[in-house]
Amino acid sequence: MNPGTITALAAIFGSLVGALGSSLSTWITQRHQDRRDLLAKKIFHREELYSDFISESARLLVDALEHNFHDAKKLVPAYALVSRIRLSSSQEVLATAEAVVREIIGTYTKPNLTPEQIQSRAVNGEDPLRNFSDVCRAELDFMQKQI
Repeated sequence: MNPGTITALAAIFGSLVGALGSSLSTWITQRHQDRRDLLAKKIFHREELYSDFISESARLLVDALEHNFHDAKKLVPAYALVSRIRLSSSQEVLATAEAVVREIIGTYTKPNLTPEQIQSRAVNGEDPLRNFSDVCRAELDFMQKQI
């Protein structure tokens, strides 16, 4: 081979390697960006789901403290939220959500409390949703660290 051919081939292969490296780098960067975006969307979805469950459960807990159980339809939103949690959350989050629903049902069977008794329980730190909130926070923190 003559020196001109070797120089031309070196230039061509150098350009190909440079282009391949640049394309590969762009592909890897885009792939990681897509994963981060997907994970951020999952975190946002779960935050909303957990917030909805906490709001509905708190409402039902107060209702259970003040009233007896007369209408099973009251529990439908909570059961629907537990089923949504079952679709996307960890087993630990699901177990604590189910425990909260059992607590709500158990509270309906107990004698009703006066507003003063409810306030006293709140002041004393009785929070049936605390464990659920803590488990959800741990899961969301773990997911956030993966971004």
